[in-house]
Amino acid sequence: MVQGGGSVQGYIRERTIKIGRCLVETRHTVRAIAKEFGVSKSTVHKDLTERLPEINPDLAEQVKHILEYHKSIRHLRGGEATKIKYKKSAAQKQEMIAAGKR
Repeated sequence: MVQGGGSVQGYIRERTIKIGRCLVETRHTVRAIAKEFGVSKSTVHKDLTERLPEINPDLAEQVKHILEYHKSIRHLRGGEATKIKYKKSAAQKQEMIAAGKR
């Protein structure tokens, strides 16, 4: 049951199962899956954590483990993104300095 006591509508149910299967098959992040399906990260997260356990508990269990893994490594992904950002910034500064000396 979903908020208000009603059942999950057909298209939401189908989307939830497709998103769950996609996560298990690809192991992509919630953000990447949201972009792929054209919905928000919040929608994907709600589908996976609230709706999927009611619809398909076995798939939901697999999804839960993947989401827990993603959560456990998010600090590493964030750190890597910051590292790349600053390397790119430093390279641009060097290019500007080199262009100014010409």
